[in-house]
Amino acid sequence: MQKAVTADSPSEPLHRIRIPFIHRGRLIHGGVKEELFLVDLGLAGAFVERQSPLPIGERVSLRFSLPGNDRPITAACRVAWWHPPGGALVSKSLPAGLGLEFLEILEEDEARLKRYLREYLDGEPQGRRFHRSWPLSGEGGEQ
Repeated sequence: MQKAVTADSPSEPLHRIRIPFIHRGRLIHGGVKEELFLVDLGLAGAFVERQSPLPIGERVSLRFSLPGNDRPITAACRVAWWHPPGGALVSKSLPAGLGLEFLEILEEDEARLKRYLREYLDGEPQGRRFHRSWPLSGEGGEQ
């Protein structure tokens, strides 16, 4: 069953972190399927490597698999922000790419994602926190 992604609780740690996640995925936008790499992943969304921007707010679909699990996760997303090539960030470096906010995801996929994030954090308790909040739907992106 597809459901809108909502935060269980703003204080829940899983909603404030993202982890390194260098894995292949597929971005579908405007009828075009594009193979790319995810760079990091959280319950709120993912950052994907891409050399050119898409419009902020555009709805796209992201499909990827978790390690050790061949069944892919598909999420309806919105382009939340864009990081240009060579763009400076205060606390880290990222390749050019898109910040994608998850809007809709199957309940079972969200549960698998939560399990994966918890397992990662059990082994890496200093998981990377979001350095900026995800923009609310309709707001602008990375500057």
